[in-house]
Amino acid sequence: MAKLSLTKTAFTTGNYYKSMNEALKSINGDYHMLHYPFYKDMDDSFSQAQKNLIEYCIEKFSLLKDKDLLDIGCGNGVVALYVSDNHPINSVTGVDLNANNVKIANEEKKKRNKNNVNFLEGDAQNLSHIESNSIDIIINIESAFHYPHKDLFIDEIHRILKPGGQFIIADILTTKKESTLLKSWKRKMNFHHWSFDKYQDAFNRSHLNLCEHDDITDKVILGFKMYKNYFNKFSKNGHLRNPILKLFFIINVKLNIRLLKRKRRYYIFLGEK
Repeated sequence: MAKLSLTKTAFTTGNYYKSMNEALKSINGDYHMLHYPFYKDMDDSFSQAQKNLIEYCIEKFSLLKDKDLLDIGCGNGVVALYVSDNHPINSVTGVDLNANNVKIANEEKKKRNKNNVNFLEGDAQNLSHIESNSIDIIINIESAFHYPHKDLFIDEIHRILKPGGQFIIADILTTKKESTLLKSWKRKMNFHHWSFDKYQDAFNRSHLNLCEHDDITDKVILGFKMYKNYFNKFSKNGHLRNPILKLFFIINVKLNIRLLKRKRRYYIFLGEK
C-alpha cells in the first residue's frame, strides 16, 4: 500500500478528501462513498451502511423515472454512479469544487462506460454553467457544511430546479457556539455549519417549500458504533493491515461520534420549488 499523508488531513479540506479517497481505496480495492454510515442492520458492511443513507434520501423523492438529477458536491462520483446504476434516472450530473474528486469521478465514469453520467468542476454557490429551470431533482449529501455562503447555494437550487422539482440536502448542523480555537480550525478546514433556524430562514427567503425535515443523528451514531464489525470484515478479507491506517479510522469515528453527541445534529431536508 502506498504511504498516505494522513497527518495532513486535519489541516485542509483538500488533503482530508484526498487521503480519505486513498485510504478507503486501499482497504476496499475501489473508491468508496465519502459520507457517514446509516445504521439499518447489525450485519451491514461499512459500504452497505453508506448505501443505506443514500437509499434513505432517494426514497423520499416522489418520482425518479426518466428524471434529470444533479448531485451538488458529488465528491468522487461514487454516489452519482450508484444512483444511476440502481434507479431509473434519465441522466445524472455531478458537480464538485475539488479538482481531484472530479478527476476520480470521470475516471470511474469512463471505467464503467456510463454515458448518461457527467462530472464537472463547479462551485455550489455559483452554478452558472447549469441552466435555469433545467433540473428535476437535486441531491446534496454532506457537502453544504463546506459552503461559506449557503444563502447563495439555496438561491442556486431555486434557480436551477424546474417548477415542481425536488431537492434533498443532507447536512451536519451545529447546536452550540464554537470556541475561538475551534473556529480557527474550522476556517482552515472550510467548515461552515448552520443551525436549523438558519436553514429554515433561508428556505423561507428563497421561496423554496420545505416539505420534510428529518433528524437522523441517532442512526448515524449507531452506524459509526459498528466500526469494530467493519474492521473485522476488512481483516477477514485481508485488508486493513496497516496499523496507522486503522488508527486513522478509529480517530475519525470517535471524533464524529463525540461531535454528533455534543454539538452537531445530522438533518435531511426534503423540499420542492
